[in-house]
Amino acid sequence: MKTTTIHRLLEKGSRYDLMFNSAKATDNGNKISIQGKSIEDSAFLYECLYEYLYENDIPFKVATWNRFALINTNKEQSHKAMTIYCIDGFDFNQLCEDIYSMTLDYKGWSDIKTPTSYNHYAGGLFTRNDRNENGVYIPAK
Repeated sequence: MKTTTIHRLLEKGSRYDLMFNSAKATDNGNKISIQGKSIEDSAFLYECLYEYLYENDIPFKVATWNRFALINTNKEQSHKAMTIYCIDGFDFNQLCEDIYSMTLDYKGWSDIKTPTSYNHYAGGLFTRNDRNENGVYIPAK
C-alpha cells in the first residue's frame, strides 16, 4: 500500500487502530509497541515494516487519527503508533532485532517516556508481555 493510501486510511479511520494480519493466532502475549505522535509516524512505520510483517504473517495494528487525538489528554496509550504481535513459534528477540534494524531512522518516539508496564528495547521499540502464567490477559496500567 502506498504512503498516500495508508495515510488516507489513517485519517479517515473511525477506530483507534487499523488491524492487519489479524487472522494469525497468537496467544503468547509478547508484543512490541512503537511510540509516535501523528499519523505521519504511523504511515512511516507502516511503509518501513509492512513487507516484512506480511511476509512473516505477523499481526499488527497501526494508529489512526483517533488515537493521536487523545495525546492532549495525557493518556499513555495515545502514543502507540504501531503495535506488533509476536506469533506463536516466532523468536521474540529476533522479531525485536528485525523491527529495530528496519526503523533505525525513525525519530517520532524521541521525547515520549516509556509507557507503564513496558520495557524500552531500543529506539522507538517498547515491549511487554500482556499474559500471565495462565494465559490470562493483563491490561496495561
